[in-house]
Amino acid sequence: MEAPLPRKPGRRSTQSTSVGLRLQKILAPVDFLGSTWEVLRHAASFAREYQATITLLHVVEPDGSHVKRNISREQLIDEMREAHEQALRKLVDVLWGEAIAADVMIATGKPHRQIVNEAREAHSDLIIMGSHGPVGAWGLFRRNTTVKVIRNAPCPVLVVQALERGCVRDGSIQNCPDR
Repeated sequence: MEAPLPRKPGRRSTQSTSVGLRLQKILAPVDFLGSTWEVLRHAASFAREYQATITLLHVVEPDGSHVKRNISREQLIDEMREAHEQALRKLVDVLWGEAIAADVMIATGKPHRQIVNEAREAHSDLIIMGSHGPVGAWGLFRRNTTVKVIRNAPCPVLVVQALERGCVRDGSIQNCPDR
């Protein structure tokens, strides 16, 4: 009786077993602070590579300043939405123009809920967002927006760290006071 030949490690066909990464819709939440520049850079890179559409999402969270300004909460929300939408549109025009397909969306409420809801409704394939807090074990225990999105997102989440502190204005990073 002959001994069986030893099995050679071989290459398996990847055609039937693996699924290629297919990105059509990228959701990029932005807050106009330090990580925004990196979020936009990564989103643009993925969009170019996969011919994907980027939806830039900014979430307006009223802070109670309507009382000081003697206006209604709804009026404050409308003003904030309009100002941030104009800023996002200008940012898209300055950075990408017509080179990348991008939509702009402004939502009101808790940021993590709005990000997850938009990703579900738009059937996003990837969320690219920034993190201002620590990365690593300590960051996983904190209750920040990024962690809440990661835990509840219907798709993969790419988290990018801010390389420098500041905010985005007119397509460049500038020093801005902390919020």
